[in-house]
Amino acid sequence: MTAPATDPIDAIGLEVLRTRLAAMAEEGALTIERTACSPVIAESRDCSCTLLDADAQLMIGGGAVAHHFGVCDHAVQCTIAIHGDSLAPGDVFIANDPHNGGGLHYQDVVVQRPVFVEGRIVGWAVNSGHMMDMGGMAFGSWAPAATECYQEALRLPPVRLFRAGVEQRDVWAILRNNIRVSHLVEMDIRSLVAGSQVAHDKMVQMATAMGAQRFIDAVRALRERTEREMRRRISLLEDGEYSMTTWTEWGHELYKVPCRLTIDGDRMLFDFDGAAPQTNHFFNSKAHIIRAIVVSDVTDVLAHDLPLSAGLFAPISLNCPDGTVVNSRPPAPTASAHFDVALNASMAAQQCVMMAVAASGDDAPGRHLLSGPVAPSSMGLHTWSYQTQAGTPDGWLMLDGAMAGGSAGHDRDGYDLFSFMVARKAIIEAVDVELFESRFPALVLEKRPRPGVAGAGRYRAGAGSQMAYKPYGAAQLTGVMLGMREWLPLPGFAGGMPGANTEFAIRRADGRRDIVSGHASGVVLDADDVFEFRLGSGGGFGDPLERAAAEVARDVRQGRLTVLEASSVYGVVVDSSGTPDAAATDRCRADLSRTRLLNAAPAVKPLVQSVHASRTAPGSGLTLYPGVEQKGAIAYAASSGAALALAPDHWTDGCPVLDELRGQRLLVRSYLDPLTGRILFVDALPRGEKRTIDTRPNRWVRAAKTAFAAAGAN
Repeated sequence: MTAPATDPIDAIGLEVLRTRLAAMAEEGALTIERTACSPVIAESRDCSCTLLDADAQLMIGGGAVAHHFGVCDHAVQCTIAIHGDSLAPGDVFIANDPHNGGGLHYQDVVVQRPVFVEGRIVGWAVNSGHMMDMGGMAFGSWAPAATECYQEALRLPPVRLFRAGVEQRDVWAILRNNIRVSHLVEMDIRSLVAGSQVAHDKMVQMATAMGAQRFIDAVRALRERTEREMRRRISLLEDGEYSMTTWTEWGHELYKVPCRLTIDGDRMLFDFDGAAPQTNHFFNSKAHIIRAIVVSDVTDVLAHDLPLSAGLFAPISLNCPDGTVVNSRPPAPTASAHFDVALNASMAAQQCVMMAVAASGDDAPGRHLLSGPVAPSSMGLHTWSYQTQAGTPDGWLMLDGAMAGGSAGHDRDGYDLFSFMVARKAIIEAVDVELFESRFPALVLEKRPRPGVAGAGRYRAGAGSQMAYKPYGAAQLTGVMLGMREWLPLPGFAGGMPGANTEFAIRRADGRRDIVSGHASGVVLDADDVFEFRLGSGGGFGDPLERAAAEVARDVRQGRLTVLEASSVYGVVVDSSGTPDAAATDRCRADLSRTRLLNAAPAVKPLVQSVHASRTAPGSGLTLYPGVEQKGAIAYAASSGAALALAPDHWTDGCPVLDELRGQRLLVRSYLDPLTGRILFVDALPRGEKRTIDTRPNRWVRAAKTAFAAAGAN
């Protein structure tokens, strides 16, 4: 029987409810941090507390890792499907298998507690945190050598840790028996249980005071209001299709991850049709994981001021074809289901949104946040294990390897040691060096932002972490590498250059420097060896020749750039005092622009020069891509008025093309303004592949039809 409707709660009441729920989730997450033992949670904050409503829909999340929030509804829905007829107050469930009710991957266990008030479920408190080990063939449960999920970890479907408040000792015994450092992992799991208890008690208190039905109705009203606002914002974007293709690396193998965004009124569809078939590598993902990460990153742009909740998910749908790397089936290994492929998918999805924002009017949501690709896919995490003096295994996850450099934005440089330009909050925090050295047998020799010219642009990318350390107190360390983007960098935006790649290396005691593969396992570091990593970064924004000379000179003084890099890439001549020489800089930049055009291949579809003359007011058209405008059925370079393409052709068809082959596989292709040599777009793609982006607002397609009809009439 349906409960009777209650009086609707007013706007002020809904805002009070929202802020109380937010505080509740943050308090649950803070409890986890304060009671966990592992530095990966207690210091780096790799955990979350997520609140779901009575329908197992996301209400709000707390803690650092927003990517956790969106997988919790899937986890709880799996728990309900299995145990729904026996749920009781005091039950606590755990799951970790992405194929069967788990979260992002095996190590991010999901602890779930139903919240009962007046004899009915009014919500769920769901906590997740990264465990140092969950069993399997390698310490840390990341095993690049694994070829099926059965080798990777102890895989738990939804099972009870507590039944009606009573601890299930047999389940805890199974955990202890299959997990290395089980004492540490048990305490961290108990921290998730403690955090869920805090959130549970706070929700019970609130729902009891309001009345169960009124609480349920108010939460539903809050979700509906959030959805309406999200739909309103999507409706401000230009309808059409926006696409980007990227690839996930595994040595010399490439796995295609294409994304096509369709905006239709107040709805968005991200279609990953054409993704590579699932593989026997550990980065196969699942549809619910792709959904969680894509929606989290996309709404950072469109709705960063709104809580991440089911209301933001409702207008967004995804197509993740079954049996592919974005939606794999057992026995596909999935220990990195939230990394390589998933982060690439989210990066491509967010860039599609950025292209849609750029093609929309000044009132478009996210206009002031326009930036290049999110850069978590440039990370270089790694784990080390060793034998303690007592002969027991121990180890750590080097979370400083998560600190890639962010892409540049339309009005600012990218952030150092932080892979987002736009995010609701910091994802992972670095472990203090002294704390790290006191906890683990390692001595840090260097830790700094990585220098170099990668990610150059009018606004440059931030720098990733550069770090070196050696064993100290252990005879030997054994490592597993989790590096991404070893040779295929993230592209820039609007003429910005591609970012840096991730690098691992070992300086051996005999002076050799050995390069280490990004997915290597069984890496041995002896007592006198030094391990180095240099993280990648996002790309730049805008042509580097347009960067303020004073900013380039400052980067030289700070050691980010060399004098040669300043002149050869930015065209800035710096004198002996570290000051830019204005006259020499003007000459250098003019020479570089001329040289670009001289060395470029002709456009594939050049427009006749007379078309340029019809362009009388540069800057007066509709934006097609940053730096490119549409006027009628013609695309122009915004700054010069150079005609580039006739609709519905791709606007780059009228650009001279400058190709640079880096190594045997990477092609960096610059599309130039045919009149000035200004770079409009720089692509970074595997050799032999075609252009990676396309932007087709409906008005561009309609313009072609209108022009064709007019030509027929004449």
